[in-house]
Amino acid sequence: MNKIDQQFIIYIRGILLIGFSLLMFKLILTGKIIQFIAPKMMPFILFSSGTFFLLGIIQIWRSSLNKDSSCECGHDHKEKGKIRTTLIYSLFLLPIMTGFLFSNHTLDSSVAVKRGLNFAVNKPDTQQQTRGDKNISATNSELEKNKNDLLSGNSDDTPKNVPTTHQNGIAAKVAPKTFYELLEKKLLEQTKISINDTDYIPVMGIIEGNTEQFIGKKIEVNGFVYREKGFKDSQFVVARFGISCCSADASVYGLLSTLENASALKKDTWVHIKGIIQKTTYNGEIVPYIQVQEIESIDQPDNPYVYERYQGEQLIGPGE
Repeated sequence: MNKIDQQFIIYIRGILLIGFSLLMFKLILTGKIIQFIAPKMMPFILFSSGTFFLLGIIQIWRSSLNKDSSCECGHDHKEKGKIRTTLIYSLFLLPIMTGFLFSNHTLDSSVAVKRGLNFAVNKPDTQQQTRGDKNISATNSELEKNKNDLLSGNSDDTPKNVPTTHQNGIAAKVAPKTFYELLEKKLLEQTKISINDTDYIPVMGIIEGNTEQFIGKKIEVNGFVYREKGFKDSQFVVARFGISCCSADASVYGLLSTLENASALKKDTWVHIKGIIQKTTYNGEIVPYIQVQEIESIDQPDNPYVYERYQGEQLIGPGE
């Protein structure tokens, strides 16, 4: 088989690396990058794009050096077969070309149908919930004891000669303990709840997890029209896709809503609704829903996604 010049292969690798770097820069400059990743991932994207660009320059510089690349190991490391090599490097070229030539695709109802809409529910059977809480507490206590024994070296499973503490006081950062309590208190004090993009995910969780406290409150929210099989003609969801890390892990968030002849609403249409929070039963579970009083069509926002916002690995609190 014909051998391909190794210097040319190195040059192509450099071009591909710079291509990926420029694609990321393009998405960053146009602001479209947040349609693929959560904002908290931006430092990694900036680092990787800069690194790719630097490595690409190094590869192109290496390809200009006229020296024998043999490592004297007795094996021939040169690429063999023009067709095979062309196919391999075409796989790397394809995402670069599609990224520059085609527009971005926004997740819509077709994706939501496959992933489904999960409601945070309130179980009506408090006795069953109490028993479940006791079982969870007992399990947690046992796990805590096993963890302490393992870390203190009192367990037979404790690895030998392995440090069990951080030398520099490193500790995992979590959301502030009072974050949800403060946000819930803030929501309960409001006569009308306007759900914005920043607090969208935690607000949805609070309303769905404490439905009884929010019944009768006015609410307004933006989203796209989404309907599942089994919905009544009057039922639909004003939905948003929430991203934790990247678009691959996007989940559907939203509140069930009721409106006369809701089935006539075109799916994926963006709407702004105003209504009153009520509760109903869906698939045998108690969930909140919005009794729609006003609805109007709106344009899709420049960024249709919502995120679990973090700042220094901590969830940003109300008003921050």
